[in-house]
Amino acid sequence: MIKRKYWLSVSIFLVALFFSLLTLRVSAADTFATAESLTLNKISEGTLYTEDYVSYYKFVTSDSDSYYKIELRNTEATENIALSLYSDNDLTTEVYSLSAGKSSVGESSRKLEPNHTYYILVKSQYSSIWLATGKYKLSVSEIKDDVADNFDKSKLIPLNKKVAYNLETEDDVDFFKFKTTTNDSFYKVEISNSGATDGIGIFLYSENDSTTGITDFIVPVAKSNSTVLKLKPNKTYYIAVKRSSSYYKPTGIYKIKIKEIKDDASDTFKKSKTLLFNKKNSFKINTDGDIDYFKFKPSKTGYYNITLANGCNDSINATIFNEDDITQNIGSISTIDGTKKTSKFKFKANHTYYISVQKSYSFRTVEGAYSLTLKSIK
Repeated sequence: MIKRKYWLSVSIFLVALFFSLLTLRVSAADTFATAESLTLNKISEGTLYTEDYVSYYKFVTSDSDSYYKIELRNTEATENIALSLYSDNDLTTEVYSLSAGKSSVGESSRKLEPNHTYYILVKSQYSSIWLATGKYKLSVSEIKDDVADNFDKSKLIPLNKKVAYNLETEDDVDFFKFKTTTNDSFYKVEISNSGATDGIGIFLYSENDSTTGITDFIVPVAKSNSTVLKLKPNKTYYIAVKRSSSYYKPTGIYKIKIKEIKDDASDTFKKSKTLLFNKKNSFKINTDGDIDYFKFKPSKTGYYNITLANGCNDSINATIFNEDDITQNIGSISTIDGTKKTSKFKFKANHTYYISVQKSYSFRTVEGAYSLTLKSIK
């Protein structure tokens, strides 16, 4: 009989111990000096024993670059309760505060300093009326940041490879950098909003300075968006991915890719590509907005045919210039997609002429192949 009572007592004790471990119970102190330690990523229970009772807690952040989500659950308190976070054991160092109404939850996520002790006070939200007593639950959860939120620690993105990252909180900002090659190239910045909860914004900078913005755009939920720009060779550029305005509160996964698109012909007179006579010279409108510049020098004075064959997806136009000056055009050739057109021009011997090829209409999106053929007329 004694053995039976003994084993019954042991069983009751083990069951009680099991349930007590499900929720970590912390008996909070009532001053900064005696603040009770919270364990990260675990729920703690507390009690406001009297209407003017204040519970003091502390926790130490890890050495990681992390956000910390603080959650206050008003499980059984009789009125609204409030929480204040302090960066030191001093009431003048408040970082922020939040509240939780009856049977509700208050929470906030912030980036906090690594390896630092923070303090929390929990008390009745109001000081004279609707004073609260009763139980609550409190937790501090670490959310590690996968990408730094400042220019100095920007993450290097490899070119021509799509990589997934995460906005850990609605205030998270991810900073990236990439270096252009030595080529004369366009660069396509593409973002896929594959898993974020709201629209995200992309901001491109020419330096590690927010005043050097080049362009920005928004990517809606479950959509992709991109921009293509001619960027300087062998230079580092920066990208910030974040909420585009206060109306958006995105968290979740997105994918980013920086694609190099080599330009087969320069977009300036100065670096014009030389065209060969009596041969089809093939090129591409590499991306919408691309302009290709060429030059040629006839060996004799006379008439020449210039043929523009259009393999693009829309109309393109070739303009002939007497000098490397856009005001000195002497004619043009226009073709719709899938056609070619030949026009006759008179040129002087040993004089350098120029040709530019671009889309015919600014409001159209044009890409694709084309060719230019120059032949003398005998």
